Amino acid sequence: MKNFMNPKSVVLIGVTHKHGPGSYNNLETMLKYGYKGKIFLVHPQVDSIMGHNAYDSVEKIPETPDLAVISVGRDNVLPVFKACVEKNIKRVIIISQGFKDADEKGARLQDEMVAIAKKNCVRIIGPNTLGVLNPFSGFSTSFVDLKRDSNPYPLGVILQSGIFIASIDAFTKELGKALDIGNASDVDFVDGLEYFENDPETKIIFIHMEGVRNGKQFFKVASRVAQKKPIIILKTGRSQAGAQAALSHTGSIAGEDAVFDAAMKKAGLIRVKNMIELRAVCNALLHCPPMRGPRLGLITISGACGIMTADACEDFGLELASFPEDLLSQFEQPSIKWFKLHHPIDIWPVGIVSGNVLEMYARIATALLKTDHLDALLIIFPAFDSSLHTEMDAALLIDKIIDQNPNQIPITFWIYGQGGKAKIQELSKIDGVAVFERIDEAVMGLAGSWRYVKYQKQIE
Repeated sequence: MKNFMNPKSVVLIGVTHKHGPGSYNNLETMLKYGYKGKIFLVHPQVDSIMGHNAYDSVEKIPETPDLAVISVGRDNVLPVFKACVEKNIKRVIIISQGFKDADEKGARLQDEMVAIAKKNCVRIIGPNTLGVLNPFSGFSTSFVDLKRDSNPYPLGVILQSGIFIASIDAFTKELGKALDIGNASDVDFVDGLEYFENDPETKIIFIHMEGVRNGKQFFKVASRVAQKKPIIILKTGRSQAGAQAALSHTGSIAGEDAVFDAAMKKAGLIRVKNMIELRAVCNALLHCPPMRGPRLGLITISGACGIMTADACEDFGLELASFPEDLLSQFEQPSIKWFKLHHPIDIWPVGIVSGNVLEMYARIATALLKTDHLDALLIIFPAFDSSLHTEMDAALLIDKIIDQNPNQIPITFWIYGQGGKAKIQELSKIDGVAVFERIDEAVMGLAGSWRYVKYQKQIE
């Protein structure tokens, strides 16, 4: 997989000679993304594109590159692929569509390419793919202009649709290396898992799956890899209509969903059912250590939010932690003897009476983190867009508690209020804290983290 993910040289076959808005020129996007290796071009009609020499055929390239990227019309793919094989190019990405995802002719063409590849020890990604993305080295084969993250996340993704790369904010939000296997004619989920298994730049793996060819081999490898790194799977095609759509999209047979579900649990994989759960679980695992049990501690200034969190715990398989009475009673105020702290911990009255709500948050959070009565902490905190409430700054609270966590308990926040979106964006850059846009997402993400640990314990 090395020459797919980080080639020293690449040939682009079928790149358009146009560039700029609307051109979808993968030479332009590759250069803009930061690729510094050698680039060769094959185009039958022009001598150069964007200052790079173009050759009229593959055989005229002066050397054999590590990787070929083919994006010509379907009927021209097979002869171009054969030329790459004759040039001894061992790694090929086929961007072009219209193969097993289309009709019988396309299926025959795909099968013929795979047969030639196997005979000549050539590996293929695709067809019907955006290819690969490696923000760590600055390599992209996408014809869509993508922004390179200067500080990539350790999240490796294996996909059957480029939409997860092109619209990352709607899915996992953060991204590291990405492999779009498209129709998975050759390189498949197993190849991707084996690459990410020992990749030091990947700590968490996400898979978007429409169908899998060799389920037995996949679950064997996935079970092994999951013992080292969490694997999150969004398996689509659960419904009858979805299964039919998967067949027409990538030629994948979705299979019986209940069987897949049971196999994923047995292998220790974290299955998510939708985009919201996907984003939530990725957020929790990327920014926090795994939740080692189901007990969630909660601090809030809203009793209503405490009730909503309790409901969410029941929905997603967590439970509110129980604390000794003397642990909470030490924070109660003599001037309001009628008010007793209990869990969920609503600190508004004692915070107001104490004269410093943020400090009360910090004191109680620190006390909870130093006990063995919880497995994660959720803090519900406001972001008021007003100069009258500047003292309520979640960043200041995080600074007070982040190093007061001897048991490495996951610390999460739900930030609400008129200044919430801007504050969430600011806090998401702080290491060791996961920040969510909704209570349900926070609990959902932590529940996925706990499922991973629970499955691994069952396997042991």
